[in-house]
Amino acid sequence: MNELLRLSGLTVGFAGAALPVLRGLDLELAEGEAVALVGASGSGKTLLARAALGLLPPEAWQQGQVNWRGVEARLAPGGWGALRGRGLTWLPQEPLSGLNPLLTVGAQVSEAARQHQGLGHQDALRFTVDLLAELQLPSPMELLYAWPHELSGGMRQRVLLAAALACGPELLIADEPTSNLDTTVQRDLLAVLDRARRARGMALLFITHDHDLVPLVADRCVEISDGRLVERVSGRHAHEGARAPHTVRGAAPRLVPGNAAPALSARALVVRHGAAESVPAVAGVDLDLWPGRSVGLVGESAAGKSSLARALAGHLRPSSGVVSVGCVAAGSDRGAAARAARRRVQMLFQDAGASLNPRQRVGDTLIEAAGAAHPGMVSRLLAEVGLDEALAMRHPHALSGGQRQRVALARCLATDPAVLIADEPTSALDGGTRARVLELLTRVMVTRGLAVLLVTHDLDTALSFCDELLVMHSGLIIERAPAASFALLRHPHSRRLLDCRPAALASTSGWRDAPAAPAPAGGRPFSGCPLAGACPLQNASCFKELPPLAELAPGRWLRCPPASELPPPQFIDTI
Repeated sequence: MNELLRLSGLTVGFAGAALPVLRGLDLELAEGEAVALVGASGSGKTLLARAALGLLPPEAWQQGQVNWRGVEARLAPGGWGALRGRGLTWLPQEPLSGLNPLLTVGAQVSEAARQHQGLGHQDALRFTVDLLAELQLPSPMELLYAWPHELSGGMRQRVLLAAALACGPELLIADEPTSNLDTTVQRDLLAVLDRARRARGMALLFITHDHDLVPLVADRCVEISDGRLVERVSGRHAHEGARAPHTVRGAAPRLVPGNAAPALSARALVVRHGAAESVPAVAGVDLDLWPGRSVGLVGESAAGKSSLARALAGHLRPSSGVVSVGCVAAGSDRGAAARAARRRVQMLFQDAGASLNPRQRVGDTLIEAAGAAHPGMVSRLLAEVGLDEALAMRHPHALSGGQRQRVALARCLATDPAVLIADEPTSALDGGTRARVLELLTRVMVTRGLAVLLVTHDLDTALSFCDELLVMHSGLIIERAPAASFALLRHPHSRRLLDCRPAALASTSGWRDAPAAPAPAGGRPFSGCPLAGACPLQNASCFKELPPLAELAPGRWLRCPPASELPPPQFIDTI
């Protein structure tokens, strides 16, 4: 194979920094080759990609060479401007920042086709429709006139991929394109990316912090460590060391004493975003959170997880139903008891940086949360979350992602809560940092007797941390089970979530050719099961009435009569 890109002795640093971030890197990519670039957050993965594209920030300096097809890129005819697009192009991590909010989907993708492939206006539009259809986006003709904010996260990422492919590149650099997607949408995006790459003979540099994705996308794997590149095992065989469930806790699930009372209870909780007749985002959920135990709430995007979490935390008012903290109804707007109850429920957000006041030092943030300053309080809180007390004088921008998440947790603990609701707290963290944050959550939960609700689209994370799993779809709890018996989940949707985990896909053949999952319905448009019409076990009654959440055995509940009638081994083997 002919060589496309070669980085020779690449060193990149920033003015005023003691050491360069990248030190003497050598990397080669050949035509049609797929290479995974892995590393922890802050290791310099994106900086390497920007150097390869000639897009380093002004304050950065660079040594070494970037060669494209044997010629130094900056000296090539036309320079970088001639290489970007048809030569190499970039698929960024966050589609909302990569798409222009003032242009429709058709305008953005067709513009790339016109500029880099010389197509006329009508030909570019026809090319765009074909490209959107190839990437399995629904109703591509109608999608031409849609705006980015009208699309789901997975659809926006595919549109951004379409814009990149419209350039006709020889090399695509994909920077963490699936880090914020649930497992089913992630699988579909990886499948369409792999098919598009093979159909075009395109090379791929796939940047990720998740080792489990390597065997799904790459033939070869290199890892950044201490500013240098290390060749790893071939990508297609890397799944032998993939992350397995239950890597954090390893202890038997804790049992709730018979005389214990739940720290938080929700009964018949309904949440609507809009008019009273709108389809509910949360449709009649019952939930108990117990002291010293963790519950994982899993499901696809738009399943209603965050809406339920915000209603439990008192951040939005439910349309109906009751949330009680201890013996106090927390939904009342008035009364000292109701306000104190809401304060006992704290929420740990996905983006800790956005949830912290950028103008406030860490110590002041903790004092404000506690409501008063006590001698040694800030130091004790920081020590509890594994941070040095010297960080109390820093602002959030001076902290790493993992440190910011720990500060956000310390702020929650400053109120002495009974319940902690963690909404995707590890989705943006690399594997090592994620494990450390989960270990910290486990320790805090045990020592303080906290009830924890972990909201996540990462089923492996939920399995490694939680005592119990709740699977949510279209605002409904469709299955409840102990995390230790996750292999016995029966609902077809639960099985699909299990089968779409990267560790499961790595040992599954043909997943790249499977049809894309239908887009989340965003609620129940009729009175039957929300999966009716797309379920292998459906029957006539599934279209007529919503199945109840029935108890199959102690601690195991299922909202699917056909699945409950199948023996678990038969269901697992055939579905």
